[in-house]
Amino acid sequence: MKQFKRIILYFLLYALIIQFGLEYVIPVQAVYNDRLSYDAVKNRPTNIEAVFEQVKRIIDQENLKDYVIILGDSVGYSNPGPAESSLAHFLNEKAKKYGKSFRVFNLSMPAMQTGDIYTVLLKMKEYGISSDHLIINIIYAGFVARNPDPSPVFWLKDQLKEVDPNAYYHIEKQLIANEKVEENIIKKKLKNAKNIMYENIAVFKYKDYIQAYLIDKFKSLKGNIVEREDIKPWYEKEFLKDLLKQPMYQREFSDIAFVMDESNPQIYFLNKIIQLQKDKDTLIFLAAMNDELLKDNTSKIGFQENLNKIDAYFKNKPVTYINFNKKIDYNLFSDHVHLTPEGYEILAEKLWNEIVKWNIN
Repeated sequence: MKQFKRIILYFLLYALIIQFGLEYVIPVQAVYNDRLSYDAVKNRPTNIEAVFEQVKRIIDQENLKDYVIILGDSVGYSNPGPAESSLAHFLNEKAKKYGKSFRVFNLSMPAMQTGDIYTVLLKMKEYGISSDHLIINIIYAGFVARNPDPSPVFWLKDQLKEVDPNAYYHIEKQLIANEKVEENIIKKKLKNAKNIMYENIAVFKYKDYIQAYLIDKFKSLKGNIVEREDIKPWYEKEFLKDLLKQPMYQREFSDIAFVMDESNPQIYFLNKIIQLQKDKDTLIFLAAMNDELLKDNTSKIGFQENLNKIDAYFKNKPVTYINFNKKIDYNLFSDHVHLTPEGYEILAEKLWNEIVKWNIN
């Protein structure tokens, strides 16, 4: 009996060490490396909790007084291409070059909607991560009517329900229409229990990151080095024009008049984000589009009127707004909205020119 009690005691001791110590021993790069790990979070959205934890760990360890957060979708994330050609990487290199001590963190993720961005801002607050200096990328497609896709909160609906139930219930009908809500009560309870486990028990929170890290190390030891993807410009991709004719892409560049009130989830969440960012440095930029590739869409009068509506919406808002359309060389696009690594470096240069206006060092 005494031996059994000792085993239980050791088990509890080890469990406590893992629960409270794992976040400090796991290599930060396994979770965050110039941007979050898309594969880890898309496969299990609760994995974003580890990202917040590790970004906060960097901030505390480096005693950072100033830092900039980038939020957005695949443009902010800097797809396609490796982390070394992403916005945060280029901006951090510039900060080093000019002797600045602040850092730039990128919490963008492909397919993120403004509902996800709003949720990330509230989660950052929970973890003590400041949004005093914030950059957000938005795209034209975000304002297009949803029918019902895409969901106004694509990845983080469970987290939104936790941090702002009123906002969640405001858009719940759209989430149901997008089949983002589990309606079977038993499955819903099981999923909630699983989420709680993966969000709060360290060994589950870091399980996917540890597994991916060890697999990479094993491959590296065997000499299997992943070749860097060759990012080609759009004009070398013959399939693109036909691809963009598909309905899912045509929807993104619809010329149907935008609704610019809060019945549009884009406006609803943008209003909430701007309210949350009151008196803080906030730059919101509309990602450039490849007008050369999209001229059949962008040349339409309705499309141009919609662009004017976006500009007009931001005109009196207490944020800095930049419409980058027609301000990026068409040769620097990898497709209709994404850029080549050189394109992201030039976009980073433009963002840097705005960051230096902020009183940060």
